[in-house]
Amino acid sequence: MMKVSVVVPTYNERENMEELVARVDAAMSGSDYEIVVVDDSSPDGTGDKVRELSEEYPVRLILRETERGLATAVVRGIYESAGDVIAVMDADLSHKPEYLSEMVERAGECDVVVGSRYVKGGSVKGWPLARRVISYSALLLAKPLTRVRDPVSGFFLFKREVVEGVELKPTGYKILLELLVKGNYERVCEVPIEFGDRTRGKSKITHNTCLNYLRHIMSLYKHRILGH
Repeated sequence: MMKVSVVVPTYNERENMEELVARVDAAMSGSDYEIVVVDDSSPDGTGDKVRELSEEYPVRLILRETERGLATAVVRGIYESAGDVIAVMDADLSHKPEYLSEMVERAGECDVVVGSRYVKGGSVKGWPLARRVISYSALLLAKPLTRVRDPVSGFFLFKREVVEGVELKPTGYKILLELLVKGNYERVCEVPIEFGDRTRGKSKITHNTCLNYLRHIMSLYKHRILGH
């Protein structure tokens, strides 16, 4: 049986952690798994909540005191995880943990499994027009880099060998796109998901987030063209 590590970056997500962990646990019932929470010293006590939950669930905390940012948090979680398969998801419950069981099952045939909003059966719920425009613009910019329909998804998993010997240096929060451009893989599967907006807490998307995505895209085109 493959061990699965579920990496969750957090900042001020205390109010979502108990439901998230319980739903991941239910989805992974009967599996060998761990939840790796990488928290950027949230002032709302997210780290304390994770420590409390670790008494009941296989969840562990990586507390970062100086570094900040979703991308570097995910990379830290990936390299400190113990799983043969590594899943990445948000803490705000916009990614439904119930999809994890199907995604892990598909890892038997695919190196990378993407929770996709843009394949048949996938959807986005509750987004305003401006958010949709931003998302589709990001997709258009990424399209020449990969044939994956939703390369900017934040919900995905992959086999550990995909990142062995690979230096991940994402800017911003689109770690999957970094992995698709630089990783070692042969087959990608996309599983349709319904993506919902957060119900608690505040969105982390800002104007700076969009600028970082543009910087990231430029660096990936440079890597594709020059090989470094």
